[in-house]
Amino acid sequence: MSVDPITCHILDTCLGKPAKGVTCLIFHIGPLVTDKGSESAYDLRSPEKPFAMSKTDNDGRIKNWVVNPQLDSYEATKLGINQAKWQDLKPGIYKIKFLTGKYFHELNAANRTFFPFVEIVFQVENPPDNHYHVPLLLANHSYSTYRGS
Repeated sequence: MSVDPITCHILDTCLGKPAKGVTCLIFHIGPLVTDKGSESAYDLRSPEKPFAMSKTDNDGRIKNWVVNPQLDSYEATKLGINQAKWQDLKPGIYKIKFLTGKYFHELNAANRTFFPFVEIVFQVENPPDNHYHVPLLLANHSYSTYRGS
């Protein structure tokens, strides 16, 4: 099975294990910012609806996203989605929203988190490899991320 152009992986550093069953939403925020002289160029607003979502598997990974069935065909084409399958990564600014509060609540009500959700916003330029991986190292009072491979 092939993977989508953007994947993610969550490791629960409190447990030392993958974080399984975390709901994640992915958004296309806007086009790639190319005008370095404009201060407002990065002042982009997140759309209300994600274009896809998924839950992490037993290994804490999302390899494939479930495309929003209400996504119109114009927007789908702009994102490189064809027949509900994400095939091509398009340049732009993206956001993944990880519903971490729900994860910690379901894990153990006594193990509360400071972060009800984590949002990671990143930009995709003309990708040479057509794949971006976004790992999240998660604890109930901290998190860290980086561009994975």
